[in-house]
Amino acid sequence: MAVREPAPKGLLARFGNPLWERLRLEDLKPKWIVKGQHRGYDWMAIELTHRATGLVMGSERLPDTTTVFVLRLPRKSRGWHLPGDRITPTQQVCVDDECVYAAALGRQPRVRDWRRWLDIAADAADEVVRNERPLAATGAVGTASSAHAAGSNAGHDEGDEPVWNPHDGRWVLFWTMVALALGGGILLLLAIGYNDWQRHGAIVQCDAATHLGTVLRGWKMWLYLGLLATPLLGIGRLLHTMATRMHRPGFTLQINVEGTVLLVAAFALSQALGALQASARGAC
Repeated sequence: MAVREPAPKGLLARFGNPLWERLRLEDLKPKWIVKGQHRGYDWMAIELTHRATGLVMGSERLPDTTTVFVLRLPRKSRGWHLPGDRITPTQQVCVDDECVYAAALGRQPRVRDWRRWLDIAADAADEVVRNERPLAATGAVGTASSAHAAGSNAGHDEGDEPVWNPHDGRWVLFWTMVALALGGGILLLLAIGYNDWQRHGAIVQCDAATHLGTVLRGWKMWLYLGLLATPLLGIGRLLHTMATRMHRPGFTLQINVEGTVLLVAAFALSQALGALQASARGAC
């Protein structure tokens, strides 16, 4: 009968590329482990506390707990592979060169449900053993083949196939709020400018008390509208990245770079708009 044991020191460092690293979990602390055998595989259940994930950001994220089921494969091999889409919001299954991992982030299944989770991990282990990719190990040709096969396998692990992770949603929420606020302000100003153009044939921004302000006519009016609308291209690009690149490798870096460039460009354009308005200042 499996018995719960305290987690040994340095436990997490024993694994090559485990699930908790794929999910980029933080503040990892194993509480206890349970060992056993299932369908011919040695297995270990790890009760793992970590920083909570989801849409809560910053220091307010509280600790969370996940039970991870780890099955030891028959041997160490760089030929083991599982598709990235096995890591989903409801169930995460992956493999490295020694073990298969199965878990549901933030959940601790009851002991009576462990068999189902061990079957999930064992099914995945059977699959990777059955579909192992052979790697040549000797000779010059073998060395080249090994490098090519290893590169191909690494491409599957670190390539462009989507792999759910719990952090992308936070960035999508943040940049969506930024894009909505910025885009809403721009559309409002464009609507006001269009209304002025319909009424006056120019964009008029005038103080009723002093009769001083700006009147943008001709090319200055069209330049103003063009500069004002330019950030909408960046917003469209940002939304396209969210729709097509979310849960793919490099998404966090890409969305943050694009968002930062958008804000810097919007600031620079606001300075240009200010200078344009200053050039048309006077009685109105």
